[in-house]
Amino acid sequence: MDISVKKLSEILKIDPNALLEKMIAAGLPQKDIEDSVSTEDKQTLLSYIRSSKDSPVQEKKVEVPKELSPKKAPKTIKEEKPEKEIKKEVKVQSTQEKNKNTETKEKVKKSVNINGSIRVNDLARKLGKRGNEVVKKLVELGEMASLNDEVDQETAVLVSEEFGFVVKFEEEQKLTEEVTDYPKIESNYVDAESPQSRHSVVTVMGHVDHGKTSLLDAIKSTNVVDGESGGITQHIAAYEVKTKSGKITFIDTPGHEAFTAMRARGANTTDIVILVVAANDSVKPQTIEAITHAKAAEVPIIVAINKIDLEAADIDKVKGDLAKYELVPEDWGGKNQMIPVSAISKEGIDSLLDAIELESELLELKAPVKGLATGVVLESELDRFKGPLGTFLVQKGVLKVGDIIVAAEKKGKIKSLINSSGEAIKEAGPSTPVEVLGLEDCVAAGEVFNVMASEKDARNILDQRNAFLKERADKNVMTSQSAFDLLDQEKINKLRIIIKSDVAGTNEAINASLLKIGNEEVDVDIVSSGVGGITESDVNLAITTGARIFGFNVRSDNKAKKLLEEQGIEVNYYSVIYDLIEDTKRLLSGLLKPIYSEKILGLAEVKEVFKSPEFGLVAGCMVTEGLVRREKHVRVLRDNVVIHEGELDSLRRFKDDVKEVNNGTECGIGIKNYLDIKPGDLIENFEQKEEKRSL
Repeated sequence: MDISVKKLSEILKIDPNALLEKMIAAGLPQKDIEDSVSTEDKQTLLSYIRSSKDSPVQEKKVEVPKELSPKKAPKTIKEEKPEKEIKKEVKVQSTQEKNKNTETKEKVKKSVNINGSIRVNDLARKLGKRGNEVVKKLVELGEMASLNDEVDQETAVLVSEEFGFVVKFEEEQKLTEEVTDYPKIESNYVDAESPQSRHSVVTVMGHVDHGKTSLLDAIKSTNVVDGESGGITQHIAAYEVKTKSGKITFIDTPGHEAFTAMRARGANTTDIVILVVAANDSVKPQTIEAITHAKAAEVPIIVAINKIDLEAADIDKVKGDLAKYELVPEDWGGKNQMIPVSAISKEGIDSLLDAIELESELLELKAPVKGLATGVVLESELDRFKGPLGTFLVQKGVLKVGDIIVAAEKKGKIKSLINSSGEAIKEAGPSTPVEVLGLEDCVAAGEVFNVMASEKDARNILDQRNAFLKERADKNVMTSQSAFDLLDQEKINKLRIIIKSDVAGTNEAINASLLKIGNEEVDVDIVSSGVGGITESDVNLAITTGARIFGFNVRSDNKAKKLLEEQGIEVNYYSVIYDLIEDTKRLLSGLLKPIYSEKILGLAEVKEVFKSPEFGLVAGCMVTEGLVRREKHVRVLRDNVVIHEGELDSLRRFKDDVKEVNNGTECGIGIKNYLDIKPGDLIENFEQKEEKRSL
């Protein structure tokens, strides 16, 4: 709904003429305070005000010319006052100061975080207001919306400011309260104030098939990509590489869309990001995604423009496309180093390493080492012979063989440490990736690990964490809204799946990808997911729940195979995640209800009704439009109102059964299980076609 400039000025608490000046400055068409303002104009105005950092509530300070400023009053000689009067004045001043302090405290506005469009009901909850109050305020702003309607960010900001809130635009962190309440471990370091230098941790990001792994191969002179399914990196891999200037730890994150969470985790554990962009392909969806994660992690980005040896390479186009996302090369006056490289010919590799070294020197990377080690779990898997294995990145302290470790709700004692070269080592310092043997179970990738002083301390922190999780689960009481949501979910056709994969990071990525598939009719229900081979218990769970079993780079054990054969259950095995996702989409499409399209074949008018010993009542008809065909559906219309819908039982021309009767021809029509036919009725003959749907 449009409102006038005058009305908008009242809402924004600003002088109408001042508001009109802002609107003219913003390029809006309004010239008078009685002119109407559309929703689009309001949004444009709000964006202009925010960009100019000039809040509508604040008043601009007017500079008074020196000629008009009041002259200073001449100094007067202070009369000496009695001591009692001085004490009284001091008391009055102190009370006034207290009142001022309370006033300033009262003036401090509450803040609210709004990030994107939001439902009116959710906005009311954030503001601590009743829903009808927010709806009323929206009406005043010219927006007609119910509690379940969504409003855009600009409107939500206006409403919040109307209620006296300061609006922030930060990305909301999920489960904020849970993170703060979750029992954490604080490690103390003797050398916290004088930490030692450490080498950099570099994460390689980019779009699928832009040559990230090949570029790493060129740096570390190994060839991992041949061992990956379809030439795509399926796991996070961490390598420590020795260069002329020292060591660098590289983390290779998978480039394809399914591994968004893994790529985000890579950015949160890194010092520098190398963004690999193919010179012949430029910026792609996962490139943009990688830029977003790197910026969120607030780490420097070095761009490696790969595949410059190809004929279709266009380095300037890549630079231009990246500039759209605020990555401007140094030779264009920006801050980002962009190094042309070729993973095949190894051209530019030395320049890339020099760029990393330069960024590392500017960052002055340091970490304490005299204390209990802590770091991040990059990956974990269940080895058939060794048991649970984890890839750890040490961030502080020194990790040693024999240390007692805690990660999430799991603990263990380190039996062995293997570096990225496959050599057994006794200890690992900051920025060092190691494979750890000794965990009691696999831990989700991205969890923080801590070394504990004793087994008792480890048990205590695990008891606290488990108690916290139990308490949180108990708080999840079903409300009336959640009960309705549950009823809605039961109406959805669900594809139940049990997922087993080789490593935790891949398992997490598969789960995230599958949960995105579906719509309001069909959905994926992940009954169970875990790391390791398919066991007998997995098969029993599939039998009980009717779930399908998906195995990613794993196989069934002998007991499971026997039970699968007995029950006739088929397991889907995969080595490339694309195939798994496509198969899931195909299976879900099979659960979708088909669409029936209708085609009217013809129309026949009932002239007379006859009784038949074989078919009961038979309508003597004249086909007036199209044709009438046997074994098709019919509708009976009386006074152009449908009174019956059924099937055509018989179709005769004189005494002969026929398949169809054309326009202008007489025929006898019998309708299955229907006797209320009268002369003058119309019989509409139609067919239905079933169309399969897909996601």
